[in-house]
Amino acid sequence: MKTQLTALGMAIGTLGASLPACAQNNNTLPTVSVTATSLGSLGLDQPSATGSRLGLTPMETPASIATLDADAIAERSITRAQDAAVQLPGLSQAPEPGNGGSSLSARGFAGHSSVAQMIDGTRLVVAFGTVTYPFSTWPLASVDVLSGPASVLYGDGAIGAAVNYVTKRPVFDRTEREAFLSYGSFNTVQGGVGLRGPINEVAAYSVYVDASKSDGERRDSAYERQNYALALSLRPSRDLNVTLSLDGGRNNDARYYGTPLLPDGSVDKRLIDTSFNVGNALVRYKDDMWRAKVEYRVNDDVQLHNETYYLTAKRHWRNSEDYYFDDSGTQVVRDSFLEILHDQKQTGNRTDLSISGTLGGLKNQLVAGLDWYRTTLLHTNNSPYVDGDSVVDPYKVVPGVFDSLSPTAPGRHSALSNTAVFAEDVLSLNPQWKLVAGLRRESMSLEYDNLRTKVNQHQKYSPTTGRLGAVWSPSSALSVYGQFSTGTDPLTGSLTLPAGATNVELTRGRQVEVGAKGALPAIRGQWTVAAYRIVKDHLYSQDPLNPDLTQQIGKQSSTGIELAVGAEPVRGWTIDANLAALRARYDRFDEQQDDGSLISRAGNTPYGVPERTANVWSTVRVASQWKLGLGARYVGKVQYDAANEGHLPSYTVLNGSVAFAYSPATSVTLSVNNLANKVYATSGYSYLWLLGERRNAQLTVRSSF
Repeated sequence: MKTQLTALGMAIGTLGASLPACAQNNNTLPTVSVTATSLGSLGLDQPSATGSRLGLTPMETPASIATLDADAIAERSITRAQDAAVQLPGLSQAPEPGNGGSSLSARGFAGHSSVAQMIDGTRLVVAFGTVTYPFSTWPLASVDVLSGPASVLYGDGAIGAAVNYVTKRPVFDRTEREAFLSYGSFNTVQGGVGLRGPINEVAAYSVYVDASKSDGERRDSAYERQNYALALSLRPSRDLNVTLSLDGGRNNDARYYGTPLLPDGSVDKRLIDTSFNVGNALVRYKDDMWRAKVEYRVNDDVQLHNETYYLTAKRHWRNSEDYYFDDSGTQVVRDSFLEILHDQKQTGNRTDLSISGTLGGLKNQLVAGLDWYRTTLLHTNNSPYVDGDSVVDPYKVVPGVFDSLSPTAPGRHSALSNTAVFAEDVLSLNPQWKLVAGLRRESMSLEYDNLRTKVNQHQKYSPTTGRLGAVWSPSSALSVYGQFSTGTDPLTGSLTLPAGATNVELTRGRQVEVGAKGALPAIRGQWTVAAYRIVKDHLYSQDPLNPDLTQQIGKQSSTGIELAVGAEPVRGWTIDANLAALRARYDRFDEQQDDGSLISRAGNTPYGVPERTANVWSTVRVASQWKLGLGARYVGKVQYDAANEGHLPSYTVLNGSVAFAYSPATSVTLSVNNLANKVYATSGYSYLWLLGERRNAQLTVRSSF
């Protein structure tokens, strides 16, 4: 990382001297920027690239789009990217230690294979259910969510939602310098610096770096993280802009894999701060993403965009990952001694052409393009994970060391190539009505090699997905819409195939959604409401007539409603709130038991999916320099398994903050998370829970200079 930072810094520092004299001429009039003030906090009147490539605002788009910008993220003292995402309607955590807690749930579908995550619209391909980047919110301008099937924009693996982490990019019209430093509970230290602005008329830069370190609330909750987002923009003419960027992170993450439950299914509060992992456990992530983006305005009606990128992701896990009390209830058994390494590379290019004009005398805009990527994964492990079981005294844990007789060696290699053509179009029938349509055709080829058995599997997919919707805007303060959309998900992960599977198809999803969005001028606010039904089929399920035969005959669905409001009812008092309620069910799903018999799970709730979530955050300004904030997050119960034999309890977590504006450029904030010190589980099983953080506080100083 140091070498990469130095190289980019030298490029930025020498660029001004190498430019033509005409480009360095300062005898020009200053740029004057005029910006409109957005009404409310939902961002409905600001163009969203996450919901469409047509440059539409959420008010003009027939879909549910939500955003949390950098100011709101800072105000709530959110430092982790996924913690910002779950503040938005219908999003919740579905975390596991192995994915850095990054897995999400939306609209009844959970996991990386159903909720896509991107950086600036570039999709991170899922390998064995793990996406671990980005870690930090510091380089982010916003976190945006497109709810419902998003495959028409982002490809396979987005039936539940697509989450887009939008980074801060270079700017030519101003200079920004900012920094923060924070200290808090568990000896947690965080800090970062952000710089961006013009070098001259032709070049601009952005540099955002941050780091954090914590001892954690228990031995294996400690972590160290570093992140960076570096970019250089070149604008040799008013029609051409080229941006080179490097984003990445290093994360020596927590090794806490959960707290075992007592035989009666309860949590022994004496064990909340205890870790049962081995002493030499490790969880490490390293990600680097190079990008080159070209934007060229051919004329007022035609624009060309091209982005080329190269991503490398390295991961290393070594842990005992499973703990449970023995029959006597006095000892804890540790097993699942796993060592796994991922070496993943992804290369891609996306090109699109935007054309504005008329169609049959009506205003029309079309975006069409080509999206290509190839990703490879080398999966190394110590399978079959049968060695290393140990027993420990839960109240006097001796960590011990990782012990497995099975060697760690390369096990599988995957290569996925995908070429997609896509198009979007918006047709303005009149000032009130718009028709929006999208279509995507993909050609995917997966090579899956078992390096130990020498078995090769080759699978091809050619999914076609689309979206068709209409928007009616009787006034600038109201939009009503309806849409039909489709999407696909992989059965397990984009780079995997079920063991022994042949002729595997992608799961297919389709959604019908209606909704409305509007402004509340009297209280300086905005609101949204959406109702939907999603059906997903081609799930793996046993054949009731032949239990030895596994077929893609399963089906599940979800029906729900989402509401959000952001307003300032009284000057100095703001409120943001959202609520999501759904009914998620297996419609057809037969599960094979250990004895070979089949049991139908039809009518059960899919595991890992809460059917109720809600968020509220409110601030009030006291005098001129003080601001108080209070928020709550509610997550409904979550089923352990497809049998619905047990569930994680619902929970509500309260957070608060006190901010003092020392000067227009400097503020000090004391934030407290989990004010009531609630003990709750974010994921788990009938015998093991991954507990959320207990009460913690942090004092943060932010300054612009």
